[in-house]
Amino acid sequence: MTYPQLRYTLRQLRYFVVTAEVLSFTAASKVLHISQPSISTSLAELESTFGVQLFVRHHAAGLSLTQAGRDLLGMARNLLKNAEDLHSTAREINAGLSGTIALGCMVSLAPAMLPKLLSKFNLELPNVEFDTFEVGQEDLLRCLRDGSLDLALTYDLALVEDIEFTPLSELQPYAILPKLHRLARQPTVSLESLIEEPYVLLDLPHSREYFSSLFEPLGRLPKPAFHSSQPEVVRGMVANGLGYSILNFPLRSMQTVDGAEFAIRPFTEPVRPLQLGIARLACVQPRQVVQRFSEFCVTSVPKML
Repeated sequence: MTYPQLRYTLRQLRYFVVTAEVLSFTAASKVLHISQPSISTSLAELESTFGVQLFVRHHAAGLSLTQAGRDLLGMARNLLKNAEDLHSTAREINAGLSGTIALGCMVSLAPAMLPKLLSKFNLELPNVEFDTFEVGQEDLLRCLRDGSLDLALTYDLALVEDIEFTPLSELQPYAILPKLHRLARQPTVSLESLIEEPYVLLDLPHSREYFSSLFEPLGRLPKPAFHSSQPEVVRGMVANGLGYSILNFPLRSMQTVDGAEFAIRPFTEPVRPLQLGIARLACVQPRQVVQRFSEFCVTSVPKML
């Protein structure tokens, strides 16, 4: 098999990616510790090689990406990632499992799951490092697709065929109520009994749609009185009597950071659970260390819940 001779270098691609992220030759020069003229010349050569303009150069106003630049940026990131993976794999073969895993985690899961999980894994493989990224589902899927994440710990929300998802555990949703709320005196809570109560919404893309969908059999949806993208803020609002909410990750403490307390109750009627699992881009072959961490999660995460 013959292979085409490349007319560009990984160094040029790195200059392109960094410059595209900061949109300034001056800022890129500081990040890369390379002179500004060297970066400018290298990118001009790359544009000539590709036959397309990557940047619009604004006099005294920085840069902006052309459409061609935007189209090529994700592929350039993936190519650099694959080159890094090649180097990491070679080092792993020589020195055992090591390297850095870019790990995303659903923001609502991260506080209760990430610290313990990573600590347990590092007891087995202390040479593995993690870059963690705690955000909502849309950002996790975007980062998997652009190559900036190896894996994401998340739920089976808005997944399509390009994402491979390995289920780890099924999590049932439950109501979270002020400790002295009248419904907290009952062993279970019906959705019907909550519909007119003040609702504190965990306002994350796809999560909010999932929680609202639980009420669809009633033909009515709750109207949020308060909302927050931070789970701890939601719990604090509930504990301080501002309303109820719906969560699904198991909690070990019924107290918020300000000392207020809340109660959790299962639903009376059957409701659709979420699957907690590991997501990755299906077309990318995981490195050995990434595969090892995935296998560790399969055996360890269910025991942590």
